[in-house]
Amino acid sequence: MKLDITSFTGEVPWLDSHLLEDTQAETAIDCRLTNGSLRAYRAPLDEQVLNDSPKTIYLYRNEGERYWFDWTTDVDVIRSPVADDPNNRVYYTGTVKGPRYTDNGLALSGGSDYPVNDLQLGIPEPDVAPVVSLSGTPLEDAEEVDAETRFYTYTWVDQNGREGPPSLPSGEIVVKPGETVDINVGASPGAVDLNITHYRIYTSTQVGVYQLCTQINNSGTIGTDTPVGVTSVVDETPMDRRGDILETIGWVAPPNNLKGLVVLPGGVAVGFSGKELMFSEPYHLYAWPAAYRLTVEYEIQSLAVAANSVIITTDGYPYVAFGTEPSAMTMERLDTAHACISKRSMVDMGDMALYVSPDGLVRIAGGRADLMTRNIINPEDWRERFQPDTIHACFHDGRYFGFYGNAVNGGGFIFSPDSGTFTELGTYADACYRDLQDDSLYLAIGDTIKAWDKGSELMPYRWRSKVFQGKPAAFTSARIMADSYDNLGFRVFRDGDLVLELQVASDRGFRLPAGRGSRWQFELAGTDTVTAVIVASSMAEL
Repeated sequence: MKLDITSFTGEVPWLDSHLLEDTQAETAIDCRLTNGSLRAYRAPLDEQVLNDSPKTIYLYRNEGERYWFDWTTDVDVIRSPVADDPNNRVYYTGTVKGPRYTDNGLALSGGSDYPVNDLQLGIPEPDVAPVVSLSGTPLEDAEEVDAETRFYTYTWVDQNGREGPPSLPSGEIVVKPGETVDINVGASPGAVDLNITHYRIYTSTQVGVYQLCTQINNSGTIGTDTPVGVTSVVDETPMDRRGDILETIGWVAPPNNLKGLVVLPGGVAVGFSGKELMFSEPYHLYAWPAAYRLTVEYEIQSLAVAANSVIITTDGYPYVAFGTEPSAMTMERLDTAHACISKRSMVDMGDMALYVSPDGLVRIAGGRADLMTRNIINPEDWRERFQPDTIHACFHDGRYFGFYGNAVNGGGFIFSPDSGTFTELGTYADACYRDLQDDSLYLAIGDTIKAWDKGSELMPYRWRSKVFQGKPAAFTSARIMADSYDNLGFRVFRDGDLVLELQVASDRGFRLPAGRGSRWQFELAGTDTVTAVIVASSMAEL
């Protein structure tokens, strides 16, 4: 009688151990299962020590240098969608201060706990309407038909030229040729982290739009932009010298509890608050018009982007929103009710997304939702073993890296949606981050960021076979085929008892303790690459 294990695959907790296929494992911890061989990962490589244990990490690059941003809250970070942004801006939600943004000037100056500084995302509407009155003298030949009925409004503008929504309009004023308009506006918004530096004044036109007043007199200085704090100015703009049409009507700031920030092709940011799905103005991520919002039936939990669509998970049904413009998005509810129970479990995997439900890992792709772990682990074991409501995850090398629990009572797992391979990790991470530029996975373990599988030392694995069950048999000999024999332990269990434990030193066959058993199981532990395990009832069969 002979057993040949010439290929190694992962766990299938769904099945009792004796029902597994010969290549499948009852336990596979820290096992790199590629090309059928059993291999070891390299130990994580220390990258940087932080001031605290973070919940979110992000690798920021600027002028060839690397800086780690970290937060102790669940923060969603996106890069600026503007090509070749000279400020290298990033945006994020989930901080105690609400939606924020930072850039290479703010984030890297004045300290080493990055980002050092950031600013509020969004420009508010002025609190008060402008008050207007006439000054000057009408031209002698001016007639009533030459008079223009106007309304005025103004907008706040920050140091980067970002312009907010307009104030309420002024009262009506009728202006004849030769007359100018005195305008009184409110003081600055007062929020110190808005960096609002000036304002712009617009006037209504006969065609029903507001145009920029380009000749505003501020105590003798004529210009378009007026510094905040100057509350009284005069509009001397001729009708034929008016500037651009006001475009920021409805460009409201994002709500303070905006979450889940992602970005669509075309420079549109997407987030959520409660049951509302929200879209920004394209390439103006500080403006989130109310007209661009959609509502679902359940509380939204997380978002991911696939092509031109947004995948939305909730505490009920998942949804998909698709379209080319934020003003014309269409939303569709998927029929399968797979609730998302951990926001941080949602992972964008290119053309699909994976997230955690009470029953296992769910994949959304092509407008369908599928329970990917249906044939790997049953829902009861899933909930008992992996604390799914605590799972956070990253996508790396085509696989889903999930971490659950905490540093004291937790761990991790790797799931490959292509092969269905499921292995466990002996490492718990407080946060993880996948960097596309160097194709690396980074883990925050305690207060240290580590690069996964980058260390010089190999990390020991443990692979335990299925239970081979049948009529009582006597296996007397074994042989292990490996690339090396520097660190390779082998254990044999017979009818539940450990009967042999040794370090394998070569590919030569060796004897097993005498005895018959109806349940046999074999375990490999170490760092050497193993290609086969052969167990037989005689040395000749090896």
